Amino acid sequence: MRVEYTDAEPNGLAAMIGGLIEANLAAHPDRARLLRPPAMVGIEALDAEVACTVRLSPDRVTVANGLTGREGVVVRADTTTLTDLTTAPLRLGFPDALTPAGRGVTAKLLKGDLKVRGLIRHPAVVSRLNRLLSVA
Repeated sequence: MRVEYTDAEPNGLAAMIGGLIEANLAAHPDRARLLRPPAMVGIEALDAEVACTVRLSPDRVTVANGLTGREGVVVRADTTTLTDLTTAPLRLGFPDALTPAGRGVTAKLLKGDLKVRGLIRHPAVVSRLNRLLSVA
């Protein structure tokens, strides 16, 4: 499955997130089930002052520059923390607190260095996103 970009020139974050999802879907075709039901997620790299919106649907993944304000979930952190999220081992779609990397991500969430708006209302969407982005 290919990832589509709505902007002629995706920003660095959009290109990175889209490329990661596309590579993970190619390497793990079973992850295509994570694209259902449709969802819209925002990701913002605070230190780089850049954001993107990811739209998941059964037949495609679309990545756009910036946030729309209609995302059910928005992940905000610095670029290092966003990278840590993709490499932390997962348990049930969330960073595994039994591993050092998972504890590190969890600590950042508790300290407020990682913010996930919509985590309480949409935990399944957050879990799906984590599994789509995970390289661990």
